[in-house]
Amino acid sequence: MQALAHANPFAPTLQAAPIFGQFFNGAATGLQLDHGPFTLGWSFDLTAAITGLAVFHDNGVGLLENHTVGIWNAAGALQVTGTVIPADPCVLDQGGLQEWCTVAVRPITLPVGTYTILATWNNLLDPLIFPGTLAAQGLANLNGPNVVLIQNEFVAGGGLNDPTNSTGDAMSYFGPNFLTAVPEPGTLVLLVSGLLGAVGVMRRKFNA
Repeated sequence: MQALAHANPFAPTLQAAPIFGQFFNGAATGLQLDHGPFTLGWSFDLTAAITGLAVFHDNGVGLLENHTVGIWNAAGALQVTGTVIPADPCVLDQGGLQEWCTVAVRPITLPVGTYTILATWNNLLDPLIFPGTLAAQGLANLNGPNVVLIQNEFVAGGGLNDPTNSTGDAMSYFGPNFLTAVPEPGTLVLLVSGLLGAVGVMRRKFNA
């Protein structure tokens, strides 16, 4: 399991801008829990490296409490965890309309598979997106690259525990989120060019 440190969420990653696992097609407004504490989130299929964790941020309103975030694999083993605090930076997602407060992680590549991300909401001070919140605002959630949302997940209590409950609804608890590393086209071109060059050198040595 990898713990996170508070650092610049943009370095060192392959992307020029943050790419999130889920984002919205508009600027959403969250709601506060009226009872709790709860640990809330969503499950997903992943084929990308994780570079950071995040929590929902109502634009213009900073976080008021700490949120511990974790990602579990399908066997219930915690893979990576960290705590997003009010002092951490809040950045726009790839839609450019919604901010997420983030904490960086050294890039960790998880095997292709199904995972669950959850975050703690202990003091009920910060808002989050509930199932149905986006639809009520005329908005929708969108899958980031190499990520497919499955359903919401939650567990009662403020501890960071493997989820045991779901309504089976793809409209989810978008409190936690994560950043992924997606190579830029230029990076891919350089990578391919380097591979082709290496092949050419090997051929010349073989034919010599």
